[in-house]
Amino acid sequence: MSVSTAVPDALLRALGRFTVVPRDIARYETDTVTAAQALRTDPDHVARLAAEGLPHVSDPDRGPLFDYDDLMNVGMFCGTGQTVPELGLRFLMRFAAAPRAGWYEPRAWAVGVRPFRRVGGEPEDTADERTTVLPEVTVRVPDLSAPGVQLLSEETFDDPLRADGYEAVIRLTGADRTVRDPRIHAVWNEVVEALTTRRVTYQTVPEALRTDHHRAWRLGVVDCVVASRLLTDRLRAAGFQATARRGYLLGLFGSDHAWCEVIEDGVHKSLDPVFAFVATVGDERGVAESPEFAAACFGSRFNRLLPCRTDSADPLVYFDGDAAPYWAMAGVGARPWRNS
Repeated sequence: MSVSTAVPDALLRALGRFTVVPRDIARYETDTVTAAQALRTDPDHVARLAAEGLPHVSDPDRGPLFDYDDLMNVGMFCGTGQTVPELGLRFLMRFAAAPRAGWYEPRAWAVGVRPFRRVGGEPEDTADERTTVLPEVTVRVPDLSAPGVQLLSEETFDDPLRADGYEAVIRLTGADRTVRDPRIHAVWNEVVEALTTRRVTYQTVPEALRTDHHRAWRLGVVDCVVASRLLTDRLRAAGFQATARRGYLLGLFGSDHAWCEVIEDGVHKSLDPVFAFVATVGDERGVAESPEFAAACFGSRFNRLLPCRTDSADPLVYFDGDAAPYWAMAGVGARPWRNS
């Protein structure tokens, strides 16, 4: 498969536009070939990023090794429109441009969660498993108790974690709602305005920093997990029953996503500050502005978000008991399902 060559200067311009992963939690494991595939450029261009200051370590056999989250941020901020993170965000947000009714109507999905695994830089289907031990994989299962979630297949999900993965047919039904309480409005506005005014930067955040979401906020970086946990903390401090939810944004490939859920008048209402931010400002990645969708993020439940069983936005995939790398999500996908 041919790879589009991103302009090297565009990649270099991304440096300084995001905050690199702090050294104490960085994982310098990604080689230039893998990085070039994610950035859709040449390995020589990736090596130039190292020379120009992108944090890395030098391996005598593999050359410069980078933190994968740093590379994702180079892709998100380079503005070529060609990199994997740019294409992924644009594709996943396409549903926001659909007619409003399409956000809420019942929709059945055939969901497959088989996380991608990589061994020694090789995909699992080419690695020699006779001499290499693959990581033990566990995944969080769908939360069938959540509003709008109905299991249509005969799968059973008795435990919150499942070995290896699963396939299931699930109907998701959205709900067109808004929030009335001015105290919730005030907390919501604080978080969303920090994003829209660029006081904090929306970027890829590693799991170790997501876990310490207050540190992430102090560093001025935020993603959906950080925002949902922060919003939940502030709502609880204001006396509301709130939960940080996490699950999958469904499409041809699934994306890890998190949001907040607050109860108002006995009704579960979803708050999605990152979706609201992206729909409010749009960006150079090609996501269109949509004030209507941004407003819907304040209370509505969407029929493409599958919540999993966690009440603290915990990781969805684990390798040997630790949170799996970002690229493991390549093994998550869904397609519309019709009962024939």
